[in-house]
Amino acid sequence: MSLKKIRLLPDQYLFRQGDDGDTAYLLLSGTVGVEIGGKSVGKISDGEIFGELSLILEEKRKASIKAIVPSELIEIKPAAFDELLLSSSLELHKVIRAIAEELGKTSGFTLPVTQKDLTELVKDAPDVVRAMALQLHHRLSQMIYS
Repeated sequence: MSLKKIRLLPDQYLFRQGDDGDTAYLLLSGTVGVEIGGKSVGKISDGEIFGELSLILEEKRKASIKAIVPSELIEIKPAAFDELLLSSSLELHKVIRAIAEELGKTSGFTLPVTQKDLTELVKDAPDVVRAMALQLHHRLSQMIYS
């Protein structure tokens, strides 16, 4: 499996809201901004995976991603992403999908699993899958409780 490294300069877009979502990304270094409807709604930092919702839900991009500082990313193609998900338990795979579906909604969010139960579920998962599951849960929790 070959990985493609991408470098972004400040103010350079990786993708825009509404684009096809055919890859996920791992941010190796730097910081990228998240924009929805042209408004800044957050930031993504080193070590985070993003763009995964489009792969999981098979939908167009729900946000634009723009570099804030020089940034370096690894592109994760669908086959590699599926391989990552399949390296975890079926139960964890289902929970990740349920969280992704909640994040794909525009309102009426609910947490399909508690933080405690998710922590137990990911304890034997590969590092990347564990980090992604916890990151998705954190994102959804922020949407619900903010």
